[in-house]
Amino acid sequence: MVLSGNTFIERHWLAFVLFAVVFRWGYVELKVADQRPADIPGRWYFYTPDTHSYIDPIEQLITDGTYYPDYRMPGVGIPYWLFRQLGDRHSGMDGMVVFQMILSGIGVYLVALLGLRLSGSHTTAVLLYALALVSTYSCWYDTSISSDSLAVSVLVIHVFLLQRAIDAKSAKLLVVAGLFLTWIIFLRPVAALLLIPAPLLVLWFWSPRWSFKAVGLFLLPFAVLDSAWIVRNYRAHGEFNPLTNEGIMPDEIHGRPRGYVMRFLQSYGGNYIWWEPGADIRWFGMWEGSAAIDNEGRNAKSPPAYAYVPGYTKDSLLALSERIRIFESGTLSDPDSLAIIDEINSKLDRYTNLYREGAPFNYHVLSRFRMIEYLITQNGTETLFRTPFAQLPLWRKGFKLLQMGSYFFAYGIGGIAALWMLLRWRRATSLIAIWVPVIVMYMILVYPLVLRMAEWRFIVHVHPLMLLLATCFSAKQLSALRARRNAR
Repeated sequence: MVLSGNTFIERHWLAFVLFAVVFRWGYVELKVADQRPADIPGRWYFYTPDTHSYIDPIEQLITDGTYYPDYRMPGVGIPYWLFRQLGDRHSGMDGMVVFQMILSGIGVYLVALLGLRLSGSHTTAVLLYALALVSTYSCWYDTSISSDSLAVSVLVIHVFLLQRAIDAKSAKLLVVAGLFLTWIIFLRPVAALLLIPAPLLVLWFWSPRWSFKAVGLFLLPFAVLDSAWIVRNYRAHGEFNPLTNEGIMPDEIHGRPRGYVMRFLQSYGGNYIWWEPGADIRWFGMWEGSAAIDNEGRNAKSPPAYAYVPGYTKDSLLALSERIRIFESGTLSDPDSLAIIDEINSKLDRYTNLYREGAPFNYHVLSRFRMIEYLITQNGTETLFRTPFAQLPLWRKGFKLLQMGSYFFAYGIGGIAALWMLLRWRRATSLIAIWVPVIVMYMILVYPLVLRMAEWRFIVHVHPLMLLLATCFSAKQLSALRARRNAR
């Protein structure tokens, strides 16, 4: 169903958008009241472990005109720079929260319109609006100064604009849709491979079909902006870097013992999330916070049988974990720290190479699939409240259970819907019937299967689209079930 502008949800778009923005602002205030320390500057923003890598380059740019450190592409930095023109560092980050929250509210409405376009049902669209509105899984990051909030909203806006451009045969909207896809890549460089299927879908659905001019217009924003980024990187480093400048992980992690432990764990498919209680990396002496909580790490599960190959044993790894704990304690002098770093890194590097050579199928294949478990086996509420579930008041327990249900519905039913739609891609009557399943499957699986990475937040950005698929698929199945009953 091509959007006509005549349905209730379309005619009253301003009311729906404003209500979503105000409602989402309530979540901002809830998180601030529950989790933000009162003694830090600013009002709404949350400083994450990654925040410095997004805003420090902009602060340096403001100070002396150089974008450094430059690990991150400036997808977050550019809007932050705009807000920094209006105030200091803390005001700029608070401004980013307001901006992210407004885009989040707009995204709720656009997801509902995508539901209307995909299902043809106004009832389904309104239901989807309500589900997206109350879900906290993605909008809980609206207060975070990182790419996690913007990636959610920008992805939804891109999908809506691209389908709208196809429906309206609008070259201008096609360029804008390409601009938002470019923004997604500048927020999450891993999304760059979406540049392969996207032009193919434009070729297929644009009228007249096989219009290479349309593809050129769609790719123009990325070609211009990424070319400028490449030129900048070449001048700064003398290297061709179209995306990040330090590879998958920043040097501050990659070259330290934590990076070496991560790579060893990734080689056999272990859980490297050091801030997750009970994770495999805790057993190796890497903790989140301070050494005072390391008893939990010592009690974490030891490496499984398939983690060993000839060349090292459990005793070898235990001895190494104790050396890591000594280093992490922060009690060593600088010379001793450098010496123990060299020892730890060289051993871990050797063990990783031994594993790659001794268990090639585990290393190259099974380890990647094991990462999927760490990515999706969550309940979607791990960061919702600071207080343990058992100590929450009744209404917060109910609210948390509601959010768990939303997560399982989105990624359970939505995952089935995505696979079903991809298998039936020849029957697709709209671009989003193929594009949305492609996006969600790629953006979920690329982390564990390609990058061997599996942080919970890596699937946050596709949550509204998963809700879209789950809701439309469920509505269609229920409608088919009613039709069969009525036919009896």
